[in-house]
Amino acid sequence: MLGLTMEEGAVAEWLRREGEVVQKDEPLFTVEMDKGIVEVPSPVAGVLQRVLVPVGQTVPVKTVLAEIAVAGEAPAAEPSAERASDAGSAPAAPVQTPVQTQVDPLPSPLPEGQGMRRFASPRARMRARERGVALEGLTGSGPRGRIVEADVLAAAPTRLAATPLARRLAAEHGIELGGIQGSGPGGRVTQEDVERALQPEEAGEVVALTRIRRITAERMAASARSVARVTLQLDADLTEAARFRAQLAPEFERLGVTKLPWDAILARAAGLALAEHPAINSHWVEGQGIRRNAAAHVGVAVALEPEGLVVPVLRDANQRSLRQLAGELLALVDKARAGRLSPADMEGGTFTISNLGAYRIDGFTPIINPPETAILGVGRIAEKPAVIEHQVQVRLMCTLSLSFDHRVVDGVPAAAFLSRLAELLERPYALLEI
Repeated sequence: MLGLTMEEGAVAEWLRREGEVVQKDEPLFTVEMDKGIVEVPSPVAGVLQRVLVPVGQTVPVKTVLAEIAVAGEAPAAEPSAERASDAGSAPAAPVQTPVQTQVDPLPSPLPEGQGMRRFASPRARMRARERGVALEGLTGSGPRGRIVEADVLAAAPTRLAATPLARRLAAEHGIELGGIQGSGPGGRVTQEDVERALQPEEAGEVVALTRIRRITAERMAASARSVARVTLQLDADLTEAARFRAQLAPEFERLGVTKLPWDAILARAAGLALAEHPAINSHWVEGQGIRRNAAAHVGVAVALEPEGLVVPVLRDANQRSLRQLAGELLALVDKARAGRLSPADMEGGTFTISNLGAYRIDGFTPIINPPETAILGVGRIAEKPAVIEHQVQVRLMCTLSLSFDHRVVDGVPAAAFLSRLAELLERPYALLEI
């Protein structure tokens, strides 16, 4: 299942051609979803008989995308010319045959060179798509001649990194990828980079929306129209939290967590505060009422410019250790920047954190992600004067902005939640409690 809320998607790339043998659970195609591209495995083993949905076409969920014939199965009949002529000028509706679920034993693999593609690991296929390397021409160094990632990298060590959609678009328009400045992770050329290269240099030109940007715009506009949003702000003293983070970082690294992100500390504090203030940890259910969520699942917004925002979710942030949250967050951010987040990584959030501190922003009004009740905006951590015991001292201060839905919760309980969250950050050793 790609996503419970997914209504449509576009085929980004077919990883097999018609007539090729596919194995069960082997990657068959990639689909462009609301928040990224996901690799979809073949549900059965057989031969890819016919592709019904071409690359780039957007179709609703449950649409039949292709036909896979199993061993001993007769190919689906094509409409004959005589039947077409009998039907007159009215076009016949295309027949879509669902993928078969009963799989007969396949014939033994053909010897190399008789039309079959060499077996390759998923990472090898991913690198081959990124670098435009044909797997058919490679010699595999893995078990039984399987092509592994190192074989692909050795075949094209200096190949320019680009997404599959970027390579397809560049090939269609005859553009050399080497002349395009990549904006993706590690300078990877994205579809948007190629689209910009295709646009003439004219002022005021309209740039087509990416799917992620379009969905984000629709949801944020819907939130602004339907949510009774109110924003509260306070300045938290994170001087002790900075010392706490510096002390823990070497221990975390010794235990296999390379660093302690601020967002992990914020997520842990938010999880504990949500457990104490369940009204904030609620969902608005249109036409029904308010759902109190038992678990505190904290989403952390990750920017993937120019594609847009994705929000991987840290589950049970109030029950898991800070080290566990830090390790998982680092892994999720790496997956997000590589375009490998799964729908499960982004589903089920009950509260969201949006951190703009790296961009020198102090306070802002974040937009709530329905059906969640609230979102925390985090500004920069900067040295500012503060009065401590009647004396002015330089402290590390941070502005916290809480936007909440006034339909669900009133101002006093929202303020109590924000105050408690700030207390946990100002007394960070409480975050070590299990």
